[in-house]
Amino acid sequence: MARPTAAPTLWEAYEALRPKILQRLLELRSTLDPSIGRLDEAAARAQFGAVLEHLGNFISTGDVGQHRAFLHTFLAMRAAEAQSPASVLAMLVAIGDTAAQVAQTEGAGTTRGAELTLLLTRVTATTARAVNDLLAEELDRRLARWRELTHPEGRTP
Repeated sequence: MARPTAAPTLWEAYEALRPKILQRLLELRSTLDPSIGRLDEAAARAQFGAVLEHLGNFISTGDVGQHRAFLHTFLAMRAAEAQSPASVLAMLVAIGDTAAQVAQTEGAGTTRGAELTLLLTRVTATTARAVNDLLAEELDRRLARWRELTHPEGRTP
């Protein structure tokens, strides 16, 4: 991965903690998401690893558009596995919360640890907001389509 352009010390701190975060997620996987709890460790590692890698990219670039695109794809992938949007959102928030907890524990008493914990909390909030926005946009599209199909003359109920 290329060196980040924004906040390199926080990105480096996150990257250094990523293996510990992944290990903690694997330990908690059944409680974070029962569907991932049923996967073997390699498959669970791949799912969590993809999210953690993307979080590192988001920390590095701050590109909200790229973040939304990843989340859209992730929601679709999990929907194909029969996971509800609510469960996907809960899992993404749990991943972010776990990352922040690991950062807080590992960086206890340091400015860098506090800054990384705060950043991960903000990234988690941005993720939750983006997922909610994506779901609202999808609902709007479906409602508009329903109106078109049920009222072809352009009349609304």
